[in-house]
Amino acid sequence: MLGEQLYPLVDPLTTNELTTKVTEMLLEMDLAEVINLIECPDDLKIKVSEALQVLHDAASESKAGDQLGSLSLNE
Repeated sequence: MLGEQLYPLVDPLTTNELTTKVTEMLLEMDLAEVINLIECPDDLKIKVSEALQVLHDAASESKAGDQLGSLSLNE
């Protein structure tokens, strides 16, 4: 139910591919914090930005791991 309220608020702040993931991340927060995000657009922007940074960092680490994994020790 909160997700239905939160998703349309998150959507304009993210790309379509990430809206669902960011919304899910925010819904993992305490109930009072999620309600605050729905009521306070400035706080929502900050939390969405933080979530996007976490996703960006995770993607960067994954790419670095893929590159390291493709290196051969015998070269």
